[in-house]
Amino acid sequence: MSPHKILVVDDEEQMCKLCGRILRGMGYEALFARTLAEAREKLASLERLDLLVSDLKLPDGHGLDVIAATRAKFPSAGVMVITGFLDLELQKERFRSLGVLENDILTKPFSLDRFEALVRSNLADRKGQL
Repeated sequence: MSPHKILVVDDEEQMCKLCGRILRGMGYEALFARTLAEAREKLASLERLDLLVSDLKLPDGHGLDVIAATRAKFPSAGVMVITGFLDLELQKERFRSLGVLENDILTKPFSLDRFEALVRSNLADRKGQL
């Protein structure tokens, strides 16, 4: 089987580069989108997606919309959220409805070890669903 496919959606170029370096170093295939529109295009073109890593604040929308689009096409894909600001209480029900757990959320800045552990955990949780 080919390496796990992971889509990283973040408008910050440095964050995309960092995530890409980490994910490729872990042996995964990393794809990138910088906007909600670009993420939707990528999702439409993919035949398989194992994990979505998305920021919440995007220039043309919200990361929750990316998560919803991902869940619609790839219901068994893992989801991680990386964000600089989060009021979990305000979004708790929407996260829950999309199957995003509190443990799937990383607040920037985060440790590389924590990022790697969460990626591995998400992919392991879905191994039987791929």
